[in-house]
Amino acid sequence: MTATKNVSSELKAQAGFTLVQLLIVVAIVGIVTTVAVLGIASARQRIRLTNSSRLLASYLEKARVDSVRRHPMASADMSGVEVINGTTYRVKMDFDGDGTMELKDISLDPGVVFATDTMSLIFDWRGRLVDLPSTEIKVTIAMQWGDDPNDQRVVDVTRSGDVTIDSDVYLDDVPNVNVNVNSLTGIDSGSTLNGNSTATPTPDSSPTATPTPTPSDPSATPTPTPTPTPTPTPTPTPTPTPTPTPTPTPTPTPNPSPTPSPSPSPTPCLVTVTTNPTPLSFPKNGGSGTVSFSVNPSGSVTFTSGPNNLSVTGSGGNFTVTSLNNTRGNFTLTFNTPCGSRTVSVSVTN
Repeated sequence: MTATKNVSSELKAQAGFTLVQLLIVVAIVGIVTTVAVLGIASARQRIRLTNSSRLLASYLEKARVDSVRRHPMASADMSGVEVINGTTYRVKMDFDGDGTMELKDISLDPGVVFATDTMSLIFDWRGRLVDLPSTEIKVTIAMQWGDDPNDQRVVDVTRSGDVTIDSDVYLDDVPNVNVNVNSLTGIDSGSTLNGNSTATPTPDSSPTATPTPTPSDPSATPTPTPTPTPTPTPTPTPTPTPTPTPTPTPTPTPNPSPTPSPSPSPTPCLVTVTTNPTPLSFPKNGGSGTVSFSVNPSGSVTFTSGPNNLSVTGSGGNFTVTSLNNTRGNFTLTFNTPCGSRTVSVSVTN
């Protein structure tokens, strides 16, 4: 009996894992491995997307500094960056410092594409953007991983040339201020700006002309003084010959020039564009704003073209613009008016 108990105890001590335990361990290892692989793939996507956005921002800064260094005056000699397709952009600048402009095409990292339209950014000799519509306060270049609009990196360039990545920037444009001069209050009398003080010295409103010498009467005959001549004997004294009186020449009277008839001035065609908010900017995926047109003389305005991620509804002169998805960036809407084509810039943000 004692031997049987010892053998049973040894068998229990040598028993291994059951099949259920092995299956549970294999399942846990598989889940951990899958999560690790997905995490590594997602991290690689983010690294490539971040690397492409930082490289683009660095080339924008280099182009801006190159324009400031070379001080170009013609737009053809200014440095800049141009987005030429969905995966490539072109840098134009003096790369080797020899005074000659070179072009270099840069491709985004594999899997990264541009989420905005093609565009061209040029910097002047002060480092500011040129050829930028007055309605735009900054230019946004968005990149994303494949077709996923939720995984984006944004490079912003303001009018003054400041370049930032995925951050809110200070809109450094000077606002337009209309001052009504007639509503200004008076300034103290000692000021020369919009003051009411009297100029010193006060000019004489009725100056007295200085009289000119009055010429002698042209009809008078001057009396010559005879030169004394010794009187010979018996020669008589000669009588001097008087000077003839000059005949005055009549002054011609000028004929008045005919007054030209004024030509009627044509009535100009004027279109006023108003957006709400101003500038037109709203969040992605459901955000909206309005665009209103005022035409003088009156006429109808129609929507012509725009990007697929924006919806434009309305007629006459009032339209509503709505974001349809998560795409961000700056976009352009085109409208047809009686005074010609007009464009409106739209900024879709977070």
